[in-house]
Amino acid sequence: MQNEPMNNSLRRCSKLEVDSMQPFHVYLYGPSQGPIATSFEDAADRLEQEPRLHFEPDGSFVWSLDAKEQIYGMLYDAQQQLQYVDLQGHCRLEIWQRLIVAIAGESADKCEVMVIPSRELKDLQAFERSKWGPLD
Repeated sequence: MQNEPMNNSLRRCSKLEVDSMQPFHVYLYGPSQGPIATSFEDAADRLEQEPRLHFEPDGSFVWSLDAKEQIYGMLYDAQQQLQYVDLQGHCRLEIWQRLIVAIAGESADKCEVMVIPSRELKDLQAFERSKWGPLD
């Protein structure tokens, strides 16, 4: 029996994919920096459907697609709504967009982002353009 390297099961990224991965640290809010129109439980259920995403009952999670593409997050809720989400990591636009839909559900396109540490507030699409360039 042949021994395979331990990291053999990890997907390898092409140079183009690595170049399209962008680092970020943001707070994700709903419209006008208000709550996101979903509950903690609904967001948790959607996040837990993503492969390779590990979600903890306290709201913390890590999504590790490979050694270079990882996202760490923390959900904060009150009054039956998700108040905001702290997100940081490196990923491609496709993965970022999947994550936002998993968190916010149908209200994903109404989200706002506060870039940390500059505290610059942007709508979701403006943030995505600033990180990954023109959107299709």
